[in-house]
Amino acid sequence: MDFILTGWPAFIFLVGFVVVFSTPVWLAGRLIGAKHPTLWRAVASLAVGMPVSILLAILTGPWGFLLAPVGFLLSFKYILGTSFLGAVLLAIVAGLGYVVIGYLISGVIPGIPGLPGAGQGITV
Repeated sequence: MDFILTGWPAFIFLVGFVVVFSTPVWLAGRLIGAKHPTLWRAVASLAVGMPVSILLAILTGPWGFLLAPVGFLLSFKYILGTSFLGAVLLAIVAGLGYVVIGYLISGVIPGIPGLPGAGQGITV
């Protein structure tokens, strides 16, 4: 059985995905005191950071794995309005937010209403 998602449902899914993955960056920006900590700027910083990181990885070859995070740090610095050290701190705090999201989605933390526990998954 194939599952195809197109049209408005696909767009709604995409918007939800973007909001979920931009929220830790937005909250981290608010926590560290960025000049422009809005959800739209968090989305923009991730949207700019990804191609810059890919470009750095392509241009630098094997060093790309070490230099690719610089693309995100620069986008945090210029789009969210932090210093470079603030961008590093923002990345660390956002990373911790991604860990929390991972635990919540995986069901590792028991007792949260509405979230299923860890199991075998869904078979169709």
